[in-house]
Amino acid sequence: MVGANLSVVASSYDDHTKAHHHFTHAQLTFFISCFIAALMWVLRLPKYLGRISPDCLPHDVEKGKASEKAEALAPLKSNGAVNGGDGSGVTGNDATNTVVVKPAPTVPPTPTVDEALKDVVLFGAVMFYFFLCDYVKPFPEEPRIYNRDLFLFLIFLLFAVACAFTIKPTQDKILNRDQTEEWKGWMQVMFVWYHYFAAKEWYNWIRVYIACYVWMTGFGNFSFFWVKGDFSLWRVLKMLFRMNFLVIAVLIVTDNDYMLYYICAMHTYWFLTVYTFMRVLSSWNTHRWKMAAKFAAYILFNALIFEIPGMCSLLFRPLSFIFGFHDGKHDIMHEWEFRAGLDHWACLVGMLCAYNYPHFEAFVKHLERGPDNVWSYKLWVKLGMVGGAAGVGVGWYFLFMQAEKFAYNATHCYTAMLPILVFVVLRNAFPVLRRYHCGLFASLGKITLETYLSQLHIYLQSNAKHLIGYLPGYPLLTFALATIIYLTLSHVLFNLTLSFSAFFVQKEWRKGARMAGVGACVVALSFGISVLGKMNGL
Repeated sequence: MVGANLSVVASSYDDHTKAHHHFTHAQLTFFISCFIAALMWVLRLPKYLGRISPDCLPHDVEKGKASEKAEALAPLKSNGAVNGGDGSGVTGNDATNTVVVKPAPTVPPTPTVDEALKDVVLFGAVMFYFFLCDYVKPFPEEPRIYNRDLFLFLIFLLFAVACAFTIKPTQDKILNRDQTEEWKGWMQVMFVWYHYFAAKEWYNWIRVYIACYVWMTGFGNFSFFWVKGDFSLWRVLKMLFRMNFLVIAVLIVTDNDYMLYYICAMHTYWFLTVYTFMRVLSSWNTHRWKMAAKFAAYILFNALIFEIPGMCSLLFRPLSFIFGFHDGKHDIMHEWEFRAGLDHWACLVGMLCAYNYPHFEAFVKHLERGPDNVWSYKLWVKLGMVGGAAGVGVGWYFLFMQAEKFAYNATHCYTAMLPILVFVVLRNAFPVLRRYHCGLFASLGKITLETYLSQLHIYLQSNAKHLIGYLPGYPLLTFALATIIYLTLSHVLFNLTLSFSAFFVQKEWRKGARMAGVGACVVALSFGISVLGKMNGL
């Protein structure tokens, strides 16, 4: 019944394997808006340069910028913040509600209008490159070829270099921020290279990595709302902007469905469930038995949606304009039901881990301090904990991980929490492991959203079906060049997204709303121009 009605026929499905020779209304509107911003920036440039004193030395300029940044960071340093709400370190000594969230490392000051216009111009240029690579397609398509030896060699080489040259000290805290960024970073490398090299035999591992990301969404956002109690609209808009601004721009310039980028849809949904869980009856959040009742309600709610066949598709069908995927092969809600269903318990487990984090931290710290006469006893307890975790991991691997793809999918949502918890225990078992992190992977972990979206269009093409043939006949040189371009532009997009978020989503909502209103007027004007352009055959 649920899958009986397809909204699109297979013949109309665009798999993006062929070059396009036309603009959509949305694409024209986007690029015209960027052109208008560029024109405004150029016209304002003399005035902007005139405001800069010729006597102002570079040292003074940098000092001013540092002062602005310090002022912007001051409230966060005093209160703590979660950058993106996923996987932030938390600590606690009290068993009920003493979670301390590590301050976000980078919060840019609000850009000026001139800086925002310059950012729009740069953003438009990067998006045009997306449009060029995976819509116009000037570069030839190259097949993805899997070679296990090459794949493992590159992974070994990357991890060896990262561990040999980029190890850095960090806080001695369980799941501290640097550690979770590192975790996200190396998983993202595996995820992206899985696509780049068509490493299909690693499918089950990729499913686990995605579950880890969803787990961190539950863990980080629960931690933030529990300690901060900040349920403001500003906080929600900040998160929604961070998770969806870039993907909306990308789907416009490449003319794709939102569900092609299912990670964004999943994290948005799970963030909203955590927010709702913590916001509704928020006065209960400090009472153990009341929280147990809230968790029970969440479990029931989750089970009704995802454990009853067809229920997820039925409930979300009114939102098919968001969650629908028009591949011409399945019901339009199939992709959402499949993707969300695979990890529908991971977020809950992350929330439970955050709630019980103070107990786990207190237990580990208890084992690491005390008189010498009991140290040997505590060491044996810790070794038993590590051995037990390792045993669970080995058992999970042989019982579930080696299963065939479809058989593994059937058990994944119930078993994926095992390797996640094993990793958390082993990674934090000893102080020496917590006090250091891999800087390279932590840096990559900060831009996982950007690298996830960019891989589909400027690292690969045809929605990740083919490689971009920068240097046809030279696959390794192409890989090197593509990686440099891909990581550089991903980092640029990360900084631009933070800048736009600071400009449009401000606590002083009138300022942000005014800027958003101006932007909406520019978009409306651009849409009108695009309509005229299409009428004239553009």
